[in-house]
Amino acid sequence: MAHRFGRACVRALEIVIVACLALMAVLVFGNVVLRYAFDSGIAVSEELSRLLFVWLIFLGAILASVQRAHIGFDALVERLPLAGRKLLVVLTGGLMLWACGMFLVGGWTQMQINLGNSYPVLGISYGWLYGVAIVFGGGMALAIANNIWQTLRSADSSALTKDLGDRILEKMPEVASDVNKGEPR
Repeated sequence: MAHRFGRACVRALEIVIVACLALMAVLVFGNVVLRYAFDSGIAVSEELSRLLFVWLIFLGAILASVQRAHIGFDALVERLPLAGRKLLVVLTGGLMLWACGMFLVGGWTQMQINLGNSYPVLGISYGWLYGVAIVFGGGMALAIANNIWQTLRSADSSALTKDLGDRILEKMPEVASDVNKGEPR
């Protein structure tokens, strides 16, 4: 049940990220065309695109963390025994959880400070800009806590340094055989 809920959350995150990117592209492209072709523009284009970009970056960072797709240096980790790897994951995870707490506190403080200020053209509160820090801090904390939990539960040492690219390479033969089923070669 929890696994299915986690997959649904990841899927929702992917959809929101794609929607942000698509809306940004439409706004910016539409604004460029309108300015050059018709000497007018979309008034909210610049502010809304900037706001969507900030949300896109932070939500993308959460998604990359969940998928273990962030760039990492694991040359040292691969040389450690299983217990050392687990200890290192717990220590670095603890530091990152502390940083997530800083994002939560700082984001909450900034959101409260800026609730009364609003974007000149959009007319919405700057709290929407700083609120992303709260979403980011909470989302990353959940992803990191899940990573620590999976690490402590795992008896397989190779799973600790396996990232998204490794998992994709493992699945490629299976996917290729599924695609080729029933088709003549």
